[in-house]
Amino acid sequence: MKKKAAVVSAGWLGDAIACSAAAASLSEMGYDTVFFMRWPQLKPIFDNDKRFTTKYYGRYLTYKAPRPLFPSRYSIIAREPAGWSYEEPFTSEIRRSAGCEPLAEYNLMLSERQIGMARTRFSTNRPVISFARQCYSRAYGRDIDELADALTGIAEVQWVGLDPTKDSKKGKHLSLEEDASVIYSSDIYLGPEGGLLWLAAGLGTQCVYFTEHIFEIAKRKSGNPRIALGSKNHFPKASHIDLPPFCPNTHVIDTIAEIIKKK
Repeated sequence: MKKKAAVVSAGWLGDAIACSAAAASLSEMGYDTVFFMRWPQLKPIFDNDKRFTTKYYGRYLTYKAPRPLFPSRYSIIAREPAGWSYEEPFTSEIRRSAGCEPLAEYNLMLSERQIGMARTRFSTNRPVISFARQCYSRAYGRDIDELADALTGIAEVQWVGLDPTKDSKKGKHLSLEEDASVIYSSDIYLGPEGGLLWLAAGLGTQCVYFTEHIFEIAKRKSGNPRIALGSKNHFPKASHIDLPPFCPNTHVIDTIAEIIKKK
């Protein structure tokens, strides 16, 4: 009989994706693994990964989980830390705490149905940029409308993510599948550090991302957020680009234009 393992995420979208990396690794080590997380819109995506079983729970591990997480039921229980150390990528940290090799890379999967959802969104044969609406709430003085207008000159822009006027917690009951499909089918994802960046990188989409939020976190967190956050740190061998903090829009446009030229 296989040993059982549980991974429990208590955080937001990006945290849940990070913790799923430990669930995948424990499964690959031979454990029958259950991944408990609090973001229901991620479940249709995690359900594509047959390495582990995903269960959604509410505020507490009560009625949404089949039984309390008694240690006697699981050989390993790996919980998201109450506070990340910021000493290494989150995926490495949660894997290390679960007794797995502390790899940074992770992957997410979409079904054929989910992949096909984006087809009706694309109106041209031009390169497509998935642009996160969260840029409005994490603009740090950047003119997002100006940037979006300029980007339409070199590509088709598809907006993804929650309305920036809404608290991100309000997105728990909105489907993420269509946005995931658009991101997966895009040539480039553009956005700040956050949950959708984790999603885009896990789906294998080329990411160009703003680092102002990482810069601000580094002012108030111990450790080194600059080496723990961002897809460049989680995928060191990939081509994800971390934009310099507070760089001008012209730098963003030039960077993306250069990527498109090479495709």
